[in-house]
Amino acid sequence: MWKNKLYAVALLVLGLLLMLLAQDATVLLILALIAVPMFVSKENWIVS
Repeated sequence: MWKNKLYAVALLVLGLLLMLLAQDATVLLILALIAVPMFVSKENWIVS
């Protein structure tokens, strides 16, 4: 379950960096649609 949180935070940081570079929040919003549910999920989304 800790992998979910790690990947979710990584997606949000990536989206934030891309937003700062491109001055457009579209990618951040799309990544947030995936990252926020992944962060709060109680079951594993990342299978290793």
